[in-house]
Amino acid sequence: MERLKMISDYLKEHDIPWSTLTPEQCLELARIAVERLAPKLQNQILLSTNRHHYLRRKLEHVIGRASIVLSEHAKASGFAPIGLELGFGKNGELPPLSFTLKNGTKMELIGRIDRVDKAEEDEGVYLRVLDYKSSEKELNMSEVYYGLALQMLTYLDIVVTHSKSLIGKEAIPAGVLYFHVHNPVVKSKGMLSLDKIEEEIYKSFKMNGLVLDHSNVIQLMDTSLDIENSGKSDIIPAGFKKDGSLLAASKVASREEFSLLNHHVRRIYQEAGDRMVDGDVDITPYKLKEKTPCTFCSFKSVCQFDQSLEENQFRNLAQKKQNDVLELLRGEGESDE
Repeated sequence: MERLKMISDYLKEHDIPWSTLTPEQCLELARIAVERLAPKLQNQILLSTNRHHYLRRKLEHVIGRASIVLSEHAKASGFAPIGLELGFGKNGELPPLSFTLKNGTKMELIGRIDRVDKAEEDEGVYLRVLDYKSSEKELNMSEVYYGLALQMLTYLDIVVTHSKSLIGKEAIPAGVLYFHVHNPVVKSKGMLSLDKIEEEIYKSFKMNGLVLDHSNVIQLMDTSLDIENSGKSDIIPAGFKKDGSLLAASKVASREEFSLLNHHVRRIYQEAGDRMVDGDVDITPYKLKEKTPCTFCSFKSVCQFDQSLEENQFRNLAQKKQNDVLELLRGEGESDE
């Protein structure tokens, strides 16, 4: 997502908020960003043939459309970016996430966070993490529980833990969200007006993830939501019923639940590190419903996992609902006391 970062860097350098951009400005910034990066992509192959000229134009459309939606999101949000491609660990803006393993070895996690947003209200300062994805993605609680999807909650842990050095204040976790960078196609059985098409395109960019179950924070993420008037957000996975309570389909967690998830993620890292120093190299890939890591694994020729052999079997993991995962984590917390 280097193109979006280039646009964001330009806006930050010139002190231009995303919310002030027009669609025409978004498209022009996307064109410039792709044009500047094109010579670096695949050793200038994008400039070599008509097909690659077409691919470059397609990339401009994808980045342009995503930029327009990001601008619209900014117009309807009390959150604003404070960090882009924020590094943690060696040479990063923030320290690494560190663990001392059982043999005394120090393990450090390093990485880079696509985007960190901040909002402030009477009750405190809130931070959320955004991740740009080229494919649709959601925070699967089963994958979090089994240690298969730790990235976003790790990022949130790091920015909240080090919020004082980042923003000068202690912060409250507001959530994690995935932004799908794509150029959507609107499907319809009948003719749609241009306004309706734009509305459907906008909805297709609705972010997925997990947000704090605090009505004020949800309204900060989408200021068009009104507790007194029911409706679901077109920006985040949340909404309100007529009585002001959250819609059942809202993907939310309390501060206590975010804390449970945070402790669980750290426990997973600690256990993984301890297994590594123990020399645990067993061939035991997981299977969660129909998903396995073997599908896209780059090490098949080394691993040579063969299910026809009795000793090579998948670890079958049971799908779990969010409430079930949180209850299990509460049990983990009680056993640690």
